[in-house]
Amino acid sequence: MNWLVPEPFPGAGGDIGLFRLTRYLAEFGHECNVYVIHYELMNEWTTEEIRFYIREHFGPTRAQYHQWTGRIGDADCTFATFWPTVESLLPLPNGGKRYYLVQDWEPIFYPDHEEHRDRAEKTYLAGLHCITLGPWVAKVLQQRYNIQADYFDFAIDNRVYWPRPGLRGPEQRVCFYARPKTPRRAYGVGLEALELVRARLPGVQIELFGTSDLSPAPPSGFMNRGMLSHENLAKLFSSCDAGLVFSLTNPSFVPLEMMACGCAVVELASERFEGILTHGKDSWLVELDPERIADGICVLLEDHALRQRIVENGCRRTRTMSWRKSARQIEAILLKDVPESERILGRALR
Repeated sequence: MNWLVPEPFPGAGGDIGLFRLTRYLAEFGHECNVYVIHYELMNEWTTEEIRFYIREHFGPTRAQYHQWTGRIGDADCTFATFWPTVESLLPLPNGGKRYYLVQDWEPIFYPDHEEHRDRAEKTYLAGLHCITLGPWVAKVLQQRYNIQADYFDFAIDNRVYWPRPGLRGPEQRVCFYARPKTPRRAYGVGLEALELVRARLPGVQIELFGTSDLSPAPPSGFMNRGMLSHENLAKLFSSCDAGLVFSLTNPSFVPLEMMACGCAVVELASERFEGILTHGKDSWLVELDPERIADGICVLLEDHALRQRIVENGCRRTRTMSWRKSARQIEAILLKDVPESERILGRALR
């Protein structure tokens, strides 16, 4: 398998998920060659520098990483993983069957950039077999563009995200995934809602995480933990009674990681969460309105029995999720496209 990926950044959910998938597919015995397409950071990097960077920030893997030179090796299949990588893949003469790993409906990322929005949309009509993260994106692609789209399930790393005992103090604590430069995280609405929570429940501690660059700055008394390692994220979630996350496009992995650590999640009510989160059972889903969000957080903080039930169901729900299982789902989709004779002889996707 070949994979064309944009230069990755530590902490980016899409990059983390992508590299976990390629790691497991390589562990299953598939030969995974990952070509890192440079745009800014890695323009002058060597292949060895790229490999060291990936190991340092995304962990060891049997997949092989290469500097992008405009060419790929022969393979049974090649994946694009972000709309500009589709444009890089299309002119190539080799690489086998072509797939597009779609983790979000990317045109929505560019409300003020018509050219990027149009180019992103065109990649869905390029004839690639799309495999999406979760059912919502597959549904969007099928309905809007009338194309073939399979999906794999959301996952978490249960080796990292599990409830750490003894981290909760006497004061209640709420954490918020705060990323002001990412519009789909609705940073301003979150701050407004949390100010309302603090006005109603003055003793609640508010902790933000996700980036060190918060502009506009949060209110006085809000603590910003910045960008955290996976281990420190798990500790933060384990220490919080409730966690606030906004996903205006495809869901983030963050609410699932919170749930796995015993933190009651407040997210947005939307069809995007169908089959992933259930209001009142494993999470509390609200409208994108500061008053409604504050109401949801306060309900969870004040009703201990309700919060405990949601926490227990959330832990039970995420316990069955794994990246290994999601990678097996992708493998099964690929094998469906391999003729039976080649599977028997072991000539394809060995």
